[in-house]
Amino acid sequence: MHSSVLRRLTVVAGCSALAIGLAGCSDLADPTGGLAIVVGARSNMPTPTLDGEAADALDTALDAQSYLAIAVADGDPFLSPMKGQLLITGKNGPAQEASKEKNRQMVAKALAEAAAKTPETDLLGALDLGARAIADSDGGHTIVVVDSGLSTVAPLDFTQPGMLDADPAELVASLQAADELPDLTGDAVVFQGLGDTADPQPTLTRGQRKNLVEIWTAIATAAGASSVDVEQSPLSGDAAVGLPDVSVVPLPAPMTCTAGTVTLAGGNVAFVSDSAAFLDTAAATDVVRPIAQQIVDGGLTATVTGTTADVGDAVGQQALSQQRAEAVMHLLVDLGVPADALTVRGLGSDFPGYVTDHDPAGNLVPAAAAQNRKVVIELAGASAALVCS
Repeated sequence: MHSSVLRRLTVVAGCSALAIGLAGCSDLADPTGGLAIVVGARSNMPTPTLDGEAADALDTALDAQSYLAIAVADGDPFLSPMKGQLLITGKNGPAQEASKEKNRQMVAKALAEAAAKTPETDLLGALDLGARAIADSDGGHTIVVVDSGLSTVAPLDFTQPGMLDADPAELVASLQAADELPDLTGDAVVFQGLGDTADPQPTLTRGQRKNLVEIWTAIATAAGASSVDVEQSPLSGDAAVGLPDVSVVPLPAPMTCTAGTVTLAGGNVAFVSDSAAFLDTAAATDVVRPIAQQIVDGGLTATVTGTTADVGDAVGQQALSQQRAEAVMHLLVDLGVPADALTVRGLGSDFPGYVTDHDPAGNLVPAAAAQNRKVVIELAGASAALVCS
């Protein structure tokens, strides 16, 4: 129904197309631009809504009478039947405003009625579909993406162990090598809802959300976007009912424990790419604080060991792993642990439990590489109860 209404608007709205009854519309500028709205409209995430910069992009498109396309990011992304120019009719200002508001209501209804048809979700494919749908529109192009970002379809499948903690630059390089990036050349991209989830998908930690935002920002930038903005207004509420299943993305614990050993890997203790700077120092401090308290209360000593992926030469790997172990050591000291109670070392990628992080062709596997980037704290004489309580 929406596409037929838009087609009708397309037929009657143009001043150059019809002379009868449109004498007062010469003050309207020619239609320009394209807007693609990519919506999750699926299980495991809140119902999509447009807020902030995402809503502003729609306002701009309505004013410019832009071409609109809506892509649904399910397991087999598709375009909504509502697409076409958001043309404005009317002989005077009030009539034109009423026409524009009618277009707005049609878009809102189309977004509310958008629903996944196929299990899982392929946001990378939907982004490509949306970009191609407006590629031939004259003027500037904007893509608004309203989705949690937790894609579950290869080549960007966040259900893979380590994918949430993957280095954004490495992930982009892997997608580029496989020719899997969409063409967003010159497009302005606005993301809303990244990391926002609904049952049964667990809530992401602050660090996991931050890295997810970094990943999608890096993807859009590498794909040629002219600008990338992330709207902070969260999506909230429950997912729509009766939609196809989407796999739950397992969330790694901020730390794993065995008797006398704590392993920190990604999440809230993730590091900036190729750096010993925490992605979120406050989040890392929150994770390390109870460990520091146990060391202090028990009068314990500890060895802090850093490990890395097999990226770069062995000397560089050892140095980076040492620096990251030192970063955790400094957090422990700041939280009250005596510096002389701590020993620090870096092993690079030569350590027990190393996960093979290259495929048979020698290409880096970003999700596997992320699993090798760890800091392990071994407490001398500690029991499991001391560490994991």
